[in-house]
Amino acid sequence: MIIKLQDILNEDILSELFTIQDFVRWATSCFSVSDIWYGHGNNNPWDEAIQLILPTLGLPPYIWHKVSQTRLVTYEKKTIYYKVYMRITQRIPVAYLTNKVWFCGHELYVDKRTLIPRSPIQELINNKFKKIIFYTPKNILDLGTGNGCIAIACSYLYPQADIDAIDISKNAINVTEHNIFLHGLEKKITPICSNLFDNLPQSHYDLIISNPPYINQQEMEYLPKEYLYEPIIGLVSPKKGLDVIYNIINQSRKFLKNTGILICEVGHQKKKIQHKYPNIHFEWLKLNNHDVDIFKIHYEQLKYFNK
Repeated sequence: MIIKLQDILNEDILSELFTIQDFVRWATSCFSVSDIWYGHGNNNPWDEAIQLILPTLGLPPYIWHKVSQTRLVTYEKKTIYYKVYMRITQRIPVAYLTNKVWFCGHELYVDKRTLIPRSPIQELINNKFKKIIFYTPKNILDLGTGNGCIAIACSYLYPQADIDAIDISKNAINVTEHNIFLHGLEKKITPICSNLFDNLPQSHYDLIISNPPYINQQEMEYLPKEYLYEPIIGLVSPKKGLDVIYNIINQSRKFLKNTGILICEVGHQKKKIQHKYPNIHFEWLKLNNHDVDIFKIHYEQLKYFNK
C-alpha cells in the first residue's frame, strides 16, 4: 500500500493519536511523503517532527525520550496539526513555526526578522575553539549577529569577555536584544546596528567572528521555498556574493589587536577568495559534519597585504 499525503494529512486522524510519540510518528510519515526541504538544522523527517512538536508543547527536543508517552489534550493536538499542515503546504521552516531554535545547546528566540541559526561555527564553539584560539579573548566582535546566536554562545564560553553584536538590520538587532535579555547577558553583550564596522565604539578586538551573507542574487532563484522566508539581506551579498566578505577582510585589520584573529564563514567561496588575496595565508578550518568553508587569519597576516 502506498501512503498518500491527502490520506494522512487529515484533521479527522487526530482522534486516533494520543501521545507525543503518536504525533511524532504521524508527522514523520507526513513529512516523508511531502516535498518539503530540510536545510535549517535537520536532515530527515524524524528529527524535523521532533523539532516541530516538542517546542510547540513548550518542551526542549532533547527530552524526547522522557516525554514520548505523554498524552496530549485536544488543544495541543490541534495546534500540532496546524503547524504540521503549515510546514507542508506553505513550506514554512520549523523554527519560524515554533519561534525557537537551539544553538550550542542554548535556546533562542527566532522569527522572520533574522536567519535561522545553522552556522557550522557552532561546531567550533562546541569544541571550545580547540587548536584554533590559544588565548582567552577579552573583547569579541560578532559581525552579522542575526538573532545573536554566536555572540550568546561565545559569552557562555568566555564569561569574562565583552562582546559587541553587530547587524545592519535594526529588525535583527531587536531580536538580538530579546535573546540577550532572555539569557541575562545585558552586561556582557552590546547589540549595535551598524553596517559592518561603521558604528563601532570599540576599536580593537581579540577575536572577530562572522557568518556574513555570501550567495548572489541569481542563486536565490534556485533555492527551495523554505529559504525565501528568510530576510534576503542575511543571505545575499553583491558582487557575486563576495562584497561583504571582501569588506570584512579589507577592514578587519584596523579593528584587531596585534594578537587578534578573524574567523569567517564563506560558504563555497574559497577559491575566489584565495584568488582575490594571493598574499594572504588563509588557514582553512576543519569541520566534521559540514561542507562549508571557514577561514582563520591572524592580525599579522592582514597587516601588509595588497587589496
